[in-house]
Amino acid sequence: MAVPLHYLMTAEELGLLTRQTATTVLQAFPTDERVTLFPGTVALAPHAVRRYLEARGVSYAPRIIAHINLKGGTGKTTSVISAATRAIQYGFKTCIIDMDSQASASLAFDILLDNDDPIFCDVWQRPHDMVMDALHQIDDSLWILPSSLENGLLDVQLMNPASQKHAVRGVCEELRHHDIDLILLDCPPSLGTAVISTICAADTIVIPVCGDAFSRKGLELTIQEIASICDTFSLPPPVIRILYTKYDKRLRLSGQAFEQLRDSYPDRMIPTPIRTSSEFSKALERSATVFASTKKNHARKDYDAYVRNLLALDPALQGRGALTKGDPHV
Repeated sequence: MAVPLHYLMTAEELGLLTRQTATTVLQAFPTDERVTLFPGTVALAPHAVRRYLEARGVSYAPRIIAHINLKGGTGKTTSVISAATRAIQYGFKTCIIDMDSQASASLAFDILLDNDDPIFCDVWQRPHDMVMDALHQIDDSLWILPSSLENGLLDVQLMNPASQKHAVRGVCEELRHHDIDLILLDCPPSLGTAVISTICAADTIVIPVCGDAFSRKGLELTIQEIASICDTFSLPPPVIRILYTKYDKRLRLSGQAFEQLRDSYPDRMIPTPIRTSSEFSKALERSATVFASTKKNHARKDYDAYVRNLLALDPALQGRGALTKGDPHV
């Protein structure tokens, strides 16, 4: 049975990325790849957007991106689900792995598990046999490996360092084997074995951070622990990016904190902060993200800029050489 398409990119949006008019963009797509949302607004199938962007130099090379901060309340889950739903609109086959036993990413899509539904702690030892059957499909090109309180057992299951090194990596390799381009991990705000295993597997780690002192302390500790874990397991360091969330231009301290972080981490800072918005909570009430609607607002604009930067989608970024895992400058 076909999965409904809730997340579609409009021709106008694709035109903004490629610096063309919507009319010009539509000329590249046959009618069976167009979806009329309402009069005057035409959306495009994700596979067609992918073909269009691949021809213009966008890379869909597989990547594993984790969102981690040892301090809670920094917007990790919102960033993961927003990035995932925007990425599929750009044509990425995407899977979210919910590593947090609070299961916020799973609940955001209204996924309520039965007692016998497998989660990460059930599948990591036999990924080849179990991972794909454990996924829940959210949209045509979006899946999630959901979580529940039982994922708290990972601290016991992954006591062995060898298991920590390979658990998340093994699951991700199985997903890649099934042509998943983008794997996004939502991690708990603690340095448990689930986070350690995630750090061992990730190509890129995004650290969402707010303007408060506790959040920024969490940033420093997270960076330190990433370096320590990579050293312990003799792994190349992942690319580290910092995403400023809950930015409120009305508060002087918010602007000051963003400027300080940009000065302290110029190569790691995502240039566009995520502004506070009621649109996030409104979308969650519908078990969706802000990208399920074509309504223009700050929330969509900010997370779109984040995804374009993170995945090097802007034509201006193509050819500049995205950082790779092991780069001495990251």
